[in-house]
Amino acid sequence: MIKRWFIGLFCLGLTLSVYSQDLDYFAELGAPLSFGDSRFNAMAGNMVSMSGSMTALALNPATIGLYRQDVFAMDGSIFNSRNRSTNGGTLGNSNNLNVGSAGFVARNPNNGWHVFFAYNTDQLYRGRLRNNQANGGSILSQFINNAAGTPPEYLPELGPYEDMMYQSYAVDYNSNTGNYFAPADLFDVNTRHLYFRKGLRNRWTLGSGKGLTQRFYVGGSVSIVHTNETVEVTHEESFNETTDLTDFTMEEWWNNSAIGITGNVGFYYRPIQFLRIAGAFEIPSIYAFNQDWETSFRADRPSISASGITAEGFGELYQWSMMTSPKLRGGVTLLAGRAGLITVNYTYAPTAAGRMFSRNERYLNETIDSLLAPVHQIGAAGEIRFGVVTLRGGATFISSAQEQLGNHIQLGGGFSIKSDQTTYYVSFGRIVRNKQYYMYSADYTNAVEYTNSLSVLSTGVTFKF
Repeated sequence: MIKRWFIGLFCLGLTLSVYSQDLDYFAELGAPLSFGDSRFNAMAGNMVSMSGSMTALALNPATIGLYRQDVFAMDGSIFNSRNRSTNGGTLGNSNNLNVGSAGFVARNPNNGWHVFFAYNTDQLYRGRLRNNQANGGSILSQFINNAAGTPPEYLPELGPYEDMMYQSYAVDYNSNTGNYFAPADLFDVNTRHLYFRKGLRNRWTLGSGKGLTQRFYVGGSVSIVHTNETVEVTHEESFNETTDLTDFTMEEWWNNSAIGITGNVGFYYRPIQFLRIAGAFEIPSIYAFNQDWETSFRADRPSISASGITAEGFGELYQWSMMTSPKLRGGVTLLAGRAGLITVNYTYAPTAAGRMFSRNERYLNETIDSLLAPVHQIGAAGEIRFGVVTLRGGATFISSAQEQLGNHIQLGGGFSIKSDQTTYYVSFGRIVRNKQYYMYSADYTNAVEYTNSLSVLSTGVTFKF
């Protein structure tokens, strides 16, 4: 019975919030790589036709053929995610410290097939939103409408939310009319809503490549991708006009975690000394998800002897699967000897090519086809060398998978210092993008629009031996 409750909840949640969190999450899973090691961040991700980065190897494994020594590298990052409303107020701010990238390159001088292993944090999920409203609508209106007069004994089969609103005494049932009603005005409610999300997407990549000639290199890799997010929601309502019900609180927690697999093939070509041309193709990632959920409702009514009645719901582990879109990458790099370089990169990701596989989620494919657009990522970056010090920076334009949210820009900058066989990196990267969140509300239509600024300060070291 509980499993049927959760399946009902999950499908209801996807239906009601498909224009927000679930569609956002689907688009996030299929989005091109945003951040990586320190050099990658400083170049704003423009490294398809460059070597010298563990993250770049994950994007284009062919560049491993350019390494002349064995290498070990590691980077650490401090992430900051800040959400601001359209009027400039801060909705939430969160910070996180993690390992941005780590890996090694092992050369094989006998046959020319070099091998690498790289770990990379692809994306960081961070969101803290506080949204308060006065004289609005209650979420109970939605649950009453969904119940549609279903007798109380059959509410568990209809869905856990509808059953819990009755079990917590938030509403009463009129057996004569067959209707549910709340002893308060559901359209004059003051709401306090807090949403907190945390998690990340990372990958472990094993690859190999070699130079077929002194000018043409090829490579391939396989990646295990892991994604995990935990969401906590607290929704509090106080009723301005009431005959009995004074307050209602809903607390919810859920966790999505998945393991996926993907592959990458690429080439690197230098027709003349100062020109580099490269391309890579990443096949779709296949994800298998586990999802867990729990929630509680609390209603405060002076007429009931207990100081608040609480109903709790727990979902069994729910499993589902999906596929992201493929990604096509290309880059051109111009070198000015040892003085520096300029590189231009392009990535295409047809987001709507992704699919939901599980039976209960397949109906979302039609929505994905109609609402999601391909992502185009184009950028440029450069490096200037002054002896042992190298300055670098870049900028990337990224179109949004949801056109109504607008495009965004990624910026990066940093420097490195080389000492013998060791190079130290420091960089800063930032992406500013428009987002939206559909708070629990009476009609699920009024989105909270805000701007998210995701920044990363990273430092790393590379050892050659």
